[in-house]
Amino acid sequence: MALTLGDLELIVYDFEVFAHDWLVVFKHVDDGSYTTFWNEEADELLDFVDDHREAMFVSFNGSHYDQWIMRAISAGCDPEQVKEVNDWIIGDMGLPWEQPYLKGVFWGFNDVDLMKDTLMGTSLKSIEGHLYMSVEESEVDFTVTHKLGDEERADVLHYCKHDVDATEALLFLRRDYLETKLTLGERAGLDPARAMALTNAKLTSAVLGATREEHDDERDYAYPDNLLREYIPAEVIEFFDRVGDPDVPDEELWSSKLEIEVGGCPVTLGFGGIHGAIPKYREVAG
Repeated sequence: MALTLGDLELIVYDFEVFAHDWLVVFKHVDDGSYTTFWNEEADELLDFVDDHREAMFVSFNGSHYDQWIMRAISAGCDPEQVKEVNDWIIGDMGLPWEQPYLKGVFWGFNDVDLMKDTLMGTSLKSIEGHLYMSVEESEVDFTVTHKLGDEERADVLHYCKHDVDATEALLFLRRDYLETKLTLGERAGLDPARAMALTNAKLTSAVLGATREEHDDERDYAYPDNLLREYIPAEVIEFFDRVGDPDVPDEELWSSKLEIEVGGCPVTLGFGGIHGAIPKYREVAG
């Protein structure tokens, strides 16, 4: 019988980091309870994660942010050093594992990042709006340089819980999708944590038993014999003919686009496909 999310221990989590403080909120999906840790409780946090080693820790952008904050804490970083890791990631100063405090740190846990398979550029705030949830921002500026007071901590805790609730709502919304990943993972002989962590492309590769092959035939393309050229504008053929022109560099070719009109609809052609829509289109139907 195929695995379902109900067969797994699911814990949704989110970190907030400041100059001298950090907070993590965990929400247990099975009963809706919260477990929270501030920076004074780093040892208790690590014990908590160790006690739930088999659980799936569900995040939004955890693979690029939250799990690295957790790793910094596991490496013994104090709050100020955790903030340095935060700034390294947020400031796009390099890959997370290249940050000096994280080099050689292999401690990890089962992070399931829901952001991996959402539309690129989608924020958690936009998801909250689409789900008709209140879109909330913390009253505490993330750039404050002082240690947080009690009222500020209360506000940050409220804000963090709200983001965790939104992530949980997305988890339920994507339930069928995630359970499909579990089923495909079983077929590929992967454990649930591995299947849930993989992107669609990597999971598909595992299911099909694909292997990486080096090749240089990316631009060796021939049009199908049954292509109805009489319906295709000459400029479109000329645009795609450039794939066989060695004088056109790869970078220029693959990033190029052609703007044309098809049946009164403006469209954009590229090497990834065709996209088009009538601007400001409205229709009244009865």
